[in-house]
This record gives sequence, C-alpha cells and structure tokens, in this order.
Amino acid sequence: MLTPSPQDLRVALARYADARIEDARRPTDASARAVEDATYTLCVMTGTRDIPQALHIADTMLGMPAPASPTAAPHDGLQQGGSLQAA
Repeated sequence: MLTPSPQDLRVALARYADARIEDARRPTDASARAVEDATYTLCVMTGTRDIPQALHIADTMLGMPAPASPTAAPHDGLQQGGSLQAA
C-alpha cells in the first residue's frame, strides 16, 4: 500500500467531515453519495474496509512525527508536536 501524504490525508478527512455535516443538515441523495464517496476514499487511502477503522488509521498516520529536516535549527522554540515551549 502506498502511504498518502499528510496533506492528501487531511484533505480527505476534511472532505469526509464536510460531507457528513451536509448530510446531517440536509439529507439528499447527493449528500448521501458524497458521504459514500468520501468514506470510500478514506478507506482506500488507509487500506481499511470501514470508516471507524479508516479514521483511526488516518489519525495514527497524522500523529507520526515528521522526519527531521537536515537544515532545521536544533532549537526553534517548538516542542515535539509543534507546541510552544516556555522560555
């Protein structure tokens, strides 16, 4: 399985969330189809067969630390995970 880029995964997650919200607000055939399409996309991207598992895997994939950049400064004011450190 190819690993999706974090950006592609975030776009797919946002598309799924938007589809679910729209379908909850105004259920139509089109909104139901959008949920099905977004669900299918997330399942394919994560190599799963159901949406709870796909969401869990997507969260896990996005929770992985980014590879260290060889040009990054050793201390840039951010803790692991991107939160600001106290000075």
